[in-house]
Amino acid sequence: MYEIIFEEPAKQFIKRLDTSKQKRILEKIEQLQHNPRLGKPLLGRLSGLKSLRIDDYRVIYTVKEIELIVLVLKVGQRKDVYD
Repeated sequence: MYEIIFEEPAKQFIKRLDTSKQKRILEKIEQLQHNPRLGKPLLGRLSGLKSLRIDDYRVIYTVKEIELIVLVLKVGQRKDVYD
């Protein structure tokens, strides 16, 4: 099982959401513990990262295979999370 670690920007974004959205996003992120390849591989300047879709939100993360870590870098709305 992989450990989930959140970068500060991801934590802060989730904290600002209402409780129901927080719950939905965190439940989906928890699935990465068992299957870190759920997300879609990103291209271009974000190559090497993955994106997990949750309604209009995206979770940008990377997987550290050797350490068994999923590092959640950023969470945000689709329209601006890739900036």
